[in-house]
Amino acid sequence: MNIIKNKILVMTEAESKTIITNSLNSISDIVILEADSENRFFELIYKHIFILVIIDETLPNFDIYKIGTILRSHKATHNTPLLIISKTVNPEKLLTNFKDLQIDFIQKPFTEQLILAKIKIFFELFEQKNAVAQSIEELDKVYQKIVGQHEFDIKKEDSRKELINISSIAANQMQQPLQNLQGNIYQLLNTKSISPNIKSNIKSIKTSTERLLQISKRLNCLPLKTDQNITRAALYMNSHKTCKILYVENLDEDFNIFSHLMTSVLQCDLIQAKTIEQGIEFIAHSRFDLIFITHNLPNGTGLDLISKLNQLRADIPIIFTVNRTDYHQGAKAIAKGASAFLAKEDISSKTILSIIDNTLKKAGLSREIEDARNRIALISRKDYLTRLYNRRCFEQETESEALRAKRYKTDLSILIVDFDKFKKINKNHGYDTGDVILSTSAALIQSMVRDSDVVCRFGGEEFGIVLPNTDVNGARILAGRIRKKIADHKFEKNSNILKLTVSIGIASYNPKTDTAFGVLIKRTLDASASAAKAGGNQIKTIIN
Repeated sequence: MNIIKNKILVMTEAESKTIITNSLNSISDIVILEADSENRFFELIYKHIFILVIIDETLPNFDIYKIGTILRSHKATHNTPLLIISKTVNPEKLLTNFKDLQIDFIQKPFTEQLILAKIKIFFELFEQKNAVAQSIEELDKVYQKIVGQHEFDIKKEDSRKELINISSIAANQMQQPLQNLQGNIYQLLNTKSISPNIKSNIKSIKTSTERLLQISKRLNCLPLKTDQNITRAALYMNSHKTCKILYVENLDEDFNIFSHLMTSVLQCDLIQAKTIEQGIEFIAHSRFDLIFITHNLPNGTGLDLISKLNQLRADIPIIFTVNRTDYHQGAKAIAKGASAFLAKEDISSKTILSIIDNTLKKAGLSREIEDARNRIALISRKDYLTRLYNRRCFEQETESEALRAKRYKTDLSILIVDFDKFKKINKNHGYDTGDVILSTSAALIQSMVRDSDVVCRFGGEEFGIVLPNTDVNGARILAGRIRKKIADHKFEKNSNILKLTVSIGIASYNPKTDTAFGVLIKRTLDASASAAKAGGNQIKTIIN
């Protein structure tokens, strides 16, 4: 299936087709494909992806419900956006039967301005959908990288454990025979009847036996990484600013050994915390690149500290240290969110740099995932044109702040700012001018509110503003400033000055009557409509 952006599929009678074509003359990056029959329609719909499909349901021998059924049943077309031109179709019936399709309607007769406004909405949705898809694709790539790295680490760790296990078994099997051999050698050397030549040979055997015993002991200690990994970790850390590391360790002797190893191989600022409380205090007041936490602490365990850091949402990589007797606690630390763990007895310049290298890699991948998630969340909450939050966000913020106001008995007000006679601006000066006015006005309003206030694009030419901890009098003051700011502003169009006004509705939260956040929004909309009906450029308040 070929993905072709900015394509519109049109299946209409000649007059509607002309209006649609004329409305798009000013937009160069949208191309129209035409279908003159159902067969041609489905041939095109399966071949391309369109930002919008416009169908005239009044065409002879044309069944819109058949089209909807076929589109919904096909994987490639089940979410195709449809704009239906109609005179007689019942929207409720179509919307009920085809809830999963993206459907909008436009009644005949319609103007170029109206159809262009509809197309722009679908175009914006298409762009946002692509942005979300791109972020999801990036997220999936990061996820695949993590899975690959994780599988590689697991295989490597399994191999290491297998080698350790084999070496331990071999060492244990060798210990007893070698000890027996040592005892026999000792007895032979103390036998007076043995000749000097034989004694010399026995001493050589004794030396070899001692070497074998040393080798069997060393088989229990295998290096975790290669020198290549160590070099890479050192280069990474030293290429950045001094690394700030916190080690939560109550034993001064263990900390001093660790500090000596770290400072000998790495440029870092190492700080010791001896208790859970001291560790949390350090983390609250300083930014650390890495945290080491020991398991045994005087007022709890390292696992307790990890749990507290999770509650604080401290996004700092953690390496857990344990004694060999507590090795099983390392797995518990990983389950709680630590990036890695190691036994104190295994800490060396090689192992410490190697484990830091792996930990920083995992932390970097985690940040990439979080960034991708944040981009997706931002796209879903932002208006494409004004860069303000959208209506969905306005409703969510209103509901959230209403619950907070009810719980803590605080004030809450919301505003709806609606431009007067804005349709005339679009008709006389074009939708591009209207878009510029909306984006400019969004910036003006945003500059006049507090950081705690939330400004959203509520509708076509409407802005919604959520004002926490603000009573009706405070809301009126802000509304007056916004009304005057818009009225005084000089919007320019080809050296012509355009003067605009707004009607503003205000409502304040009343926990007794506003049983749902939608009630509060409705009162604000009613107040705005009342201001517009009274002539515009006014502020109205509806108080319950």
